[in-house]
Amino acid sequence: MAAALVQSPDLGQELWLKTECRVGPRAWSACELEVQEPGSRWQVLLGNQRWSFVHDGSGNVKMRLNQGPWQRTEPRWDGPPPEALCWGQLCARGPLPLD
Repeated sequence: MAAALVQSPDLGQELWLKTECRVGPRAWSACELEVQEPGSRWQVLLGNQRWSFVHDGSGNVKMRLNQGPWQRTEPRWDGPPPEALCWGQLCARGPLPLD
């Protein structure tokens, strides 16, 4: 599934994309990526789960599931092509405009 623009508001820099995600070894499924501030804040919506991310600009990334506690995570590339960008057990693939 290729990423597709869903909404790009006139004000601010928010960007919504449809792409594919998975948690752990589960199958890939449709998800939405909301880029609130490129390179700093984004969210992944997968079913009834909301994964929120913050990056402080010095390489530190924190994530949380729904309203749970913030946890530090190390982003990594995973898998054979098409590669996926993963944070902990959550992975997303397709165009990911996070910079």
